Amino acid sequence: MSTPLPALRPAPRRGRPIDVALGERVFKAVLEQLSTVGYPRLEIETVAADAGCSKTTIYRRWGTKPHLVAAAIASEYVGQSSSVIDNGNLLDDLVEHVRVGPSFLKYGRLAPVAWTAMLEPEVAEFLREEVLNGRDAIAEVIFDRAIERGELPADADSRTILHTALGLGLYERYLAGSSLVEATLRQVIAALIATPPRLAAPLAAEEA
Repeated sequence: MSTPLPALRPAPRRGRPIDVALGERVFKAVLEQLSTVGYPRLEIETVAADAGCSKTTIYRRWGTKPHLVAAAIASEYVGQSSSVIDNGNLLDDLVEHVRVGPSFLKYGRLAPVAWTAMLEPEVAEFLREEVLNGRDAIAEVIFDRAIERGELPADADSRTILHTALGLGLYERYLAGSSLVEATLRQVIAALIATPPRLAAPLAAEEA
């Protein structure tokens, strides 16, 4: 009679288990430092200590301080499908997009000193790729629908309209220190829709 083989046991895993909450702890520590001391004085050593990990772990995962800070800010961004915003008219669509949609106005809980980190060139470059481009792409769908409905001419400068509305909100929140009143936002967007800026004609077309 043959002796039964012992049950095979899984080989023990080597190395430390993956810490799925590491990113959340690190980003929380980064945002807290940004809100208290600002970007220039933010220290990776302090972030690592607050997050309960090593400085080497942070550098291995995020590479540089600007990349880490940008990733932490981007983690606060909540995207939204453009198909969700469709009120049947451009004015209501843009008001919703600016106030509750995927825009930097959702960073209202960050202190002004934290928001200024977005102005650092290396931080802004990462955010442009991770957040801004995606936000603008979503807005393009909204504007395309408006052009199809005849609310805007085909050569309307939609990016300038969008950035004017967003810029007003950012200025009110972080420089003027007040909240943008929705009635005021609606008036500004309505004026931009009524008399939209136009895309510049190509030089070759002007010379023809």
